[in-house]
Amino acid sequence: MEVGSGAQKEILNLFNDIKTRFMHLGLKKKTVTFVMCTFIGTVLLASIVFGVVYTNSWRSTVVNHVKSMETEKEENIRNYFDNMDGLAYNICYSNWMQDIFMKSVSIQRRQEMEENAGDFLGSLSTLYEGNQFAIIALNGTRVTGTDSYRLDYNVDIEQKDWYEELIRNGKYVEAGEGSDKGIYRNHPEWNMTIYYVVHDYNTLERTGFMVITIPLKNINKLLDTSYEGTWLALEERNGGVICSDIPDNPDLESRLEELPFRVTRTDNRYFTSKKEIDTEFFRWDLITVVDEKYQTMNNPMMVLVFVGILVLVGCLLIVVAAAVSRYLTNPILDCADAMLEIRNNNIGIQIENTYFDEIGELIDGFNEMSGSIYSLIEKNKMISTLQKNAEIKILERQINPHFLFNTLEIINSLILNGKEKSAVKVCETLGQLYRYNLRQNKWITLREEIDYTMQYLLIMKYKINDLTYFCDVDEKLMELPFLKAILQPLVENSIKHGFQRKQQECCISINIRKHNENLHIEVMDNGGGMEEAQLASLNEEIYKIYENPMERLAEETHIGIKNVVQRMYLEYAEAFRVKIISMAGFGTRIELEIPENSGRREEKAYV
Repeated sequence: MEVGSGAQKEILNLFNDIKTRFMHLGLKKKTVTFVMCTFIGTVLLASIVFGVVYTNSWRSTVVNHVKSMETEKEENIRNYFDNMDGLAYNICYSNWMQDIFMKSVSIQRRQEMEENAGDFLGSLSTLYEGNQFAIIALNGTRVTGTDSYRLDYNVDIEQKDWYEELIRNGKYVEAGEGSDKGIYRNHPEWNMTIYYVVHDYNTLERTGFMVITIPLKNINKLLDTSYEGTWLALEERNGGVICSDIPDNPDLESRLEELPFRVTRTDNRYFTSKKEIDTEFFRWDLITVVDEKYQTMNNPMMVLVFVGILVLVGCLLIVVAAAVSRYLTNPILDCADAMLEIRNNNIGIQIENTYFDEIGELIDGFNEMSGSIYSLIEKNKMISTLQKNAEIKILERQINPHFLFNTLEIINSLILNGKEKSAVKVCETLGQLYRYNLRQNKWITLREEIDYTMQYLLIMKYKINDLTYFCDVDEKLMELPFLKAILQPLVENSIKHGFQRKQQECCISINIRKHNENLHIEVMDNGGGMEEAQLASLNEEIYKIYENPMERLAEETHIGIKNVVQRMYLEYAEAFRVKIISMAGFGTRIELEIPENSGRREEKAYV
């Protein structure tokens, strides 16, 4: 008992000695000492909590990653083939393509159309990363977009076993490996060939077939992932492997053969899963393998635990600080809270001052600073608003002189060539367009914008005889609010720069669809395109617009594109995205993406 009592006294004396030394420290040293002790305790507590939560949450995190990867890749695959269907429909039922399927066409005209179609399909093959496009007409015409793959003229689609299914469904998908697959003689490797039935849109008579061949490399790209330690494979339902980047591992391969359709753990290291992808025309299995050692924890529970600990430590620090130096810390905390309010846009806040020493001077200085900041921000806000509105109006008016000059050239040419009626028609259309331009509305409907662009293209047909165009827009989107004069400058840019030296048929397509919660706008032409240096220069100028959207545009090339980008960015800021894809000799595709419901309709005002 005496030994135990002696040890207790020594501990008590040690504690009293530490307490005495601590009380003789200055305020700054006391605060530092307390913070260090609290930090050490927090680290120990956090380590224990982290170990427990990490063990319970790790499996859930990896499983969610596997499911998220499956969902993302399934959506990519479905969207890719939906895009191919939409592209095939637009090609098959365009005016110039329908002419190729006609029977009563002269040999010379048919040869010319075949050459133009071959060039266009070749440009599509380049834009869509090597997908092959071919036309097989019942009148004997066969056109392919590239010489890399040679058509097999012995292939008779009407003799195929699945021909009746093709006629019944309007589409058939053929996939596999071997020389008997597809329509090309030198295409023995695995590929997917999609056949579409084409009808005359006037008589509904079947006139031929559209064929899209997708090589294996493009299927592989759909499975690309940036996650280290995550591998994917795609198998046909009968067991044939289409593509796979799963590492060679005999034990893993044997377990994948009988993989269930759920997430399971294999070899205490891998998380594996199989997911069915069923469509109307193919049935595939998507296999996902994740190596857990490459995964990182992303669990909300961990965040909540650490936040709770930090809040607890903060409360302890506040209590001790208040007990040790209440007089000094309260005004400083008041200033800190007021600064936080200013950061949260509560500009002009004032602190009550009950001090008459240096702290009082500090509070008076803060109040004066807060008032000055409020006055300066309000002044700058008003100037910025006026400047932005002025810049938008200048940008809107910048397009009209270009358009008017081009149209007057067309009217002058028609009159000189004795085509007075056509000149009158162009004048009438021009009057309608300028009536539209004189409206003071900033917002119109998408339908009005498309009608305006179609009227412009109607005028351009008098300038370019071989101009064809088509527009694919979901009817449900037609009444959405839309910024005025967006599509026409892009179309005018295609005509001015893309078709400047083109001798063959000139084609422009406009495609607008809903993508997630955004509007995806796509304007594509088969014009001369841009060299890499030109495209890089244009992208650099667009980047400068993003950096300084209030700067005036220089009167140089592609003013229409830059004008549209600047107006869009001034309206939507970071929610607006633009992408330009172009290749010299093949054409240009401009993609815009804006929020679907961010615009607002103004009341109509006509002049």
